[in-house]
Amino acid sequence: MIITPRFTPGFDANFGVNAAAARAAWITAAKVFTDAFSDPIHINITVDALTNPKVFGRSFPNFLSITYADLHNRVSAYASTQNDAVAISPGGSMSAADPTNGQGTWQLTRPQAKALGFIPDDLSDDGGTTFGVNNPFTFSGAIAPKTFDFQGIAAHEIAEVLGRLGLSGGNNRFSLIDNFSYTGPGMKALSGGAGNFFSIDNGVTLLKAFNNSSANHLDTRDWADGSNDSFNQFSNPGVVNAVTAVDLQLMDVIGYGRVNPIGSLIETVGHVAFLRAHELGGGFGLAPNFLDCEVIVQLAEEPLRSFGFKLRADANQPARTEMFDLLRSSFVAHRPVRLDYQTTGPRAGEIIRIANP
Repeated sequence: MIITPRFTPGFDANFGVNAAAARAAWITAAKVFTDAFSDPIHINITVDALTNPKVFGRSFPNFLSITYADLHNRVSAYASTQNDAVAISPGGSMSAADPTNGQGTWQLTRPQAKALGFIPDDLSDDGGTTFGVNNPFTFSGAIAPKTFDFQGIAAHEIAEVLGRLGLSGGNNRFSLIDNFSYTGPGMKALSGGAGNFFSIDNGVTLLKAFNNSSANHLDTRDWADGSNDSFNQFSNPGVVNAVTAVDLQLMDVIGYGRVNPIGSLIETVGHVAFLRAHELGGGFGLAPNFLDCEVIVQLAEEPLRSFGFKLRADANQPARTEMFDLLRSSFVAHRPVRLDYQTTGPRAGEIIRIANP
């Protein structure tokens, strides 16, 4: 993931002597996300600043419409972490059935659409962030009394461009984050309001409270007041508002993850949980994770991924037969095995060699 800011002339002019420090703070805030996620995409954000005293921080995401069926399929296809595994499981929040019963319009921000393969990666503008220069900010180091953590505010707005913004039924539109809002087990709360919580397991575990938008008419998917956090609806002066573990957990399930670029050479070690050999031409899985292979293996340690190799009547057949025999003996003996593979999809790889670890 590469996040590129496009600072406007107004940003530098309005921040004046603080422009360089503000630029550096914004870039540091963006690095939190690029360090956490490895989706092979470019995210391009316009960064502006205003002298309007009513402006603190604002985001301007660009949205695209998608059917819920396609959204569900893509979230499942690009799942790459344990959080994703929970979310797409039968007991997860990402239900196969449209929670609006087909009556709502689902939307993704452009960065989400890239991460989920809905649109190709490009260098077009993906949205914007704007900040009010008349607010007292600390740009780096300890947060001075009566000033606000600019890095935390920038991360807050960047995350909204990335998709951390609830549409929550406004004009009958919903965003992916709305699908992870619950008031209790099995009680999805798409429209925001009191008692809404973030949950990845269908409301069984309520991870953090969302803002009560019914009371203050502000963002539905910022966090409610509590511990200091970049994603809170309200920021207090004199404190660090960091991007926390639950913040990254949220960003994870709304489209981002640990994804290796197609063609990457990867080594993994694990225990064979599934081994199948089938006739030529059958293949395995669905796009973008389809494997044109006759031997398919899954590891207990990587339940979201499938690996495979061809077993055909060609010059490679003797070596491939030995690979299959090693897999079979490892499976029977419950012995770990090492796979070297080349990624062919977000959750798929073609095996190059197999060995004992």
